[in-house]
Amino acid sequence: MEIHITKSGDKTIYIPSLDETYHSRNGAISESNHVFIQHGINRTKGDINILEIGFGTGLNALLAAQESKKQNRKIFYHTLEPIPVPNHLLEQLNYYQTIEGKGLFKKIHEVKWESIEQVTDNFTIHKTEKKLEYVSLGDAQYDVVFFDAFAPKKQPELWDRTIFNKLFKSVRQNGILTTYSAAGKLKRHLKSAGFLLENPPGANGKREMSVAIKK
Repeated sequence: MEIHITKSGDKTIYIPSLDETYHSRNGAISESNHVFIQHGINRTKGDINILEIGFGTGLNALLAAQESKKQNRKIFYHTLEPIPVPNHLLEQLNYYQTIEGKGLFKKIHEVKWESIEQVTDNFTIHKTEKKLEYVSLGDAQYDVVFFDAFAPKKQPELWDRTIFNKLFKSVRQNGILTTYSAAGKLKRHLKSAGFLLENPPGANGKREMSVAIKK
């Protein structure tokens, strides 16, 4: 893993063996805000449960925690990550604009794996160091799914139809799955699982992304 600076100046992680970055090369924060906050959290109301596939750098968790304070909503955040990013790389990231944000980012990363901890008055996180394939998800547990796995060509096992069938069962009625991808195979799998599909414009000039709704 290496540090990569995006076109907007914020940093992400790059994996040379996959030729893949954890976030958009055009901007990490702008992508996460667009895909997961605007088209995820902001499409819901009240207190919510979020499932994240791919904790990665912790950027999505940080933005969700900040949004929970901004909107005065309680968020329970369950995140999966089988290969955590090393601490020496996390310390080089620049996702926080304030001292308060830096402290919150640190608290999120200090939460131990396989534990549930309340980080702020409105934000509780459960970090799971396992692959989605091996995690048992209860039925109708989540209001929003942040599907932030590596691209389909890089991590095909996580874009299989059985994965989206599993996620459909775990989402509550009117719940949302949001992801940066709009691949044709993904669209077919989401529809096959039972989701209604929307494809709004993607982040950083990308033509489209995917929002799947359980009706």
